[in-house]
Amino acid sequence: MKIIQIHILGLFLLLFTYFGATAQQLQKVSGMVLQKGNGNRIGDAVVLNMRTHRSTLSNSFGVFTIDASVGDSLSFTKVGYSPVKTVLTNLNEFYVELQEGIRLETVIVERKTKEAELNDAMSNYAKKGVYNGGKNKFGTYLGSPATALYNLFGREAKNAKRFGRFMDREKDELQVDRIFSREAVKNLTKLDSTELDAFMIRYRPSFDLAEHWGQYDLMHYVQQSMDDFNAKGRPKGALLPDIEVKTQENKNILLLLLLADCKVGKGDLKFCSVSTSFSEVLSAFCRVL
Repeated sequence: MKIIQIHILGLFLLLFTYFGATAQQLQKVSGMVLQKGNGNRIGDAVVLNMRTHRSTLSNSFGVFTIDASVGDSLSFTKVGYSPVKTVLTNLNEFYVELQEGIRLETVIVERKTKEAELNDAMSNYAKKGVYNGGKNKFGTYLGSPATALYNLFGREAKNAKRFGRFMDREKDELQVDRIFSREAVKNLTKLDSTELDAFMIRYRPSFDLAEHWGQYDLMHYVQQSMDDFNAKGRPKGALLPDIEVKTQENKNILLLLLLADCKVGKGDLKFCSVSTSFSEVLSAFCRVL
């Protein structure tokens, strides 16, 4: 009986010593979060002890305090900044610098320039007086019935409508380019040029998916995509197959189109005057447009 009591007492002493030592190891560690390059203090940065899973936020002066011990890994994150991890080698005060991330707005000027070019090209159709954004105004029917009919059925009007649809698609793609930019993805993935090309092709988001993304949404999407990319062994991008193009023959066909003043569309070919032998060539050309 005494032996059992001694063993129980010894076990309690061991447990008390272990938990006491653990409690002593966890101490308050203080530090400061700064922006790399200018030294500005960063508030509301998330500081996480990756061993204990305890976290805290830096205050408006960038200062934080967290329970930790030597050897613990701390992570520092904030939306708009690249995350940083560090290992505590001592319990002295220290500071951490966060690199500001890529701002989506940095390429808005370029995007507007491209949109302006598209809008200028579209306005050229309207200036010719044969197209009014795909719709006739009421005055058009009264003032010039011929113009109204041409707006609806004319060749130039159809070209303008095609270009209008193209312009809408192009604006959507420009928006995706602005958000899912090569520079932003490279900074988040650290991929080299070849693998980055494959990643950009394989995981390019649709306009509907990326339209309302912010910096955090982009980071989350890229991280998920990167996990999938690694799990699949970093496959090459789904590139279009190589197509042998006979440049001179294409030039000859385009020249014929210009000389014949042809109206070309998918499955639709009408021309003013061109020989029968060339008609077959032109028809074949139009079927692949």
